[in-house]
Amino acid sequence: MRTRNPGDARRVPARVGAALSTAAAASWAANCGVGLAARRGRRGSRWPHHALYTSTCAWTLLALAACAVDGRSRTTAALLAPALLPLAVVPRVRAGGTGHVVLAASLAPPLLGATGAAWAAARAGA
Repeated sequence: MRTRNPGDARRVPARVGAALSTAAAASWAANCGVGLAARRGRRGSRWPHHALYTSTCAWTLLALAACAVDGRSRTTAALLAPALLPLAVVPRVRAGGTGHVVLAASLAPPLLGATGAAWAAARAGA
């Protein structure tokens, strides 16, 4: 049986960071799909695209906070932090343009990398 450190009560379990990272990546993937539909002229996809963008930002910030608080998930937090810049810049780039698509696609490495690292840490019992 593993003995608990006094600081363990304040730590966020690694699986929480993994679940939040997964939610951020899933929200981003759904937003890419809705954004593609909007780019192809599908009517009624503008507000869902904005709602999913807000959801992606919220999940990403929650995952980053959970991983930063947990000292064992600092690698996940370091992988997730670069996603903040594209998330902040993408609304300022003309929608439908190539720059908007490239910025949105640049979120894949940090989101998917952090999700993989978070689940690896959770499986390892970190």
